[in-house]
Amino acid sequence: MILAIESSGPVGGAALVEGDAVIAERLVDAPRGRGTALVGLVSELLAMAPGLERVVVGIGPGSYNGIRGALALGWGIAAARQVPLIGLSSLLGFSDERYAAAGDARRGQYYWARVENGRFIEEPAIFEKDDFERKVSEAARLPIFLPSPIEGVEGTVQAASAAILARRGVFADPVPGVPEPLYLKPAFINLPGKK
Repeated sequence: MILAIESSGPVGGAALVEGDAVIAERLVDAPRGRGTALVGLVSELLAMAPGLERVVVGIGPGSYNGIRGALALGWGIAAARQVPLIGLSSLLGFSDERYAAAGDARRGQYYWARVENGRFIEEPAIFEKDDFERKVSEAARLPIFLPSPIEGVEGTVQAASAAILARRGVFADPVPGVPEPLYLKPAFINLPGKK
């Protein structure tokens, strides 16, 4: 039995999967401050999972707070239940076997990746607008999944699925420690102005 937590985009969620069966999957639509709601969802699922074998967490790219919150929650559960904690890119959480995933990375930049059979054939990377538009046009025949709309991109706005991440996490090898968030660029910090 696997618990997965995904909170990198505007819609977060959690799922409990056993084998090929999705026991339960819950979503929460709260782009900011979803922590309390996510804890409630996970608590509900944990009550159905006495035999938990591992925890899978979406590590991004995406919302800084969402990724950090999901990782902290997953780490706490894995430590308490003494089960492995697996971190997988949130961009692997879509059902199609061949697709592209993209998102707005702010400040005129966009992230882009291509996936085939649950593996990256093009690793997540940041692109400036012109290069990003070229990537989109080159992938015209692929489905493109987006966490929120991007002007000029014909894609499906959809949250990454915690249930799909759980299924992909079955085959992932646990590594020691806590998984690192997948940040594609350094944090931008606004410093207070001089007085």
